[in-house]
Amino acid sequence: MGPPSWYAISMGMTWGLPLLMGLGFLPSVALVFYLRRHTKDREARLRVPFDELRRRPPGESLRLKLADMDDRITERALFLIGLPVMTAALIGQTYRGGLMPPLILFLASVAWTAFYGQHVYRLVRERNNHQLGFDGERFVGEELSRLVARGFQVYHDVEFEGWNIDHVLVGPPGVYAVETKTRRKPVNDQGKKEYRVEFDGRQLKWPWGWDAYGVEQAASNARSLSQWLSGAVGEAVAVTPILTLPGWMVDRRTPRSAVLVFNPKEIIDHCGGVKGASLSDNLIARICYQLDQKCRVPVEKPKK
Repeated sequence: MGPPSWYAISMGMTWGLPLLMGLGFLPSVALVFYLRRHTKDREARLRVPFDELRRRPPGESLRLKLADMDDRITERALFLIGLPVMTAALIGQTYRGGLMPPLILFLASVAWTAFYGQHVYRLVRERNNHQLGFDGERFVGEELSRLVARGFQVYHDVEFEGWNIDHVLVGPPGVYAVETKTRRKPVNDQGKKEYRVEFDGRQLKWPWGWDAYGVEQAASNARSLSQWLSGAVGEAVAVTPILTLPGWMVDRRTPRSAVLVFNPKEIIDHCGGVKGASLSDNLIARICYQLDQKCRVPVEKPKK
């Protein structure tokens, strides 16, 4: 019997490589199906002992966005890497030598990476910004929790249609809508982080220039919350807008302004240090009832 023909060898490679790849993935696939079935059976026998959280935690909207973006980034990253690998495996089955097939594969991989990689890069960059915002809201939320000991009720991530208010404070001195804006600190020529920002009553002067980042949004949120609460409780409710910049020291160049701009720690001193009460206990109770209804979070049920 003579040596096997080239056709027989190529046919063996054509069927053998997918078979080996399939056998390599089989244990992992079997484990995934087993865990999925085991989890569903366990969830069918057990139930979460509560149906909802009374109040949303800080940054809940951003947490949900981050979870969705993680799934999208993983999906696109696998697609980015998987297609060139699969193409290389298919070409390798019929490769008979020469420089042209590997060169074509390399150029195609470069084009695919350049085209599709930019989508992954944008997603990763957007996710990093959302993560920064989430961490900032969580940091501010921890600071604001200290106001509970001073008679305040604190609400986070109060959702409306298409927008939300990061934090709402309700206490005897009044109602405050707090907008959190978290920005990275630049490093100067001496290697030190810049950490001061000036506020002239309308705009903010950062180390890189002026803008009204968050000021107008804080004012708009307060107006909208005032309108909603006034309609909900049947009585006029004034809301004070606060813009807070975690990690930054604020130099205020005007004694009074429509929007208060604070470092998170300054909010505690300002709100907790107000003397007297502008809201009655009855009105506080009605305001908190409306916010409690809006800020409830249903616990996710297992999918059937």
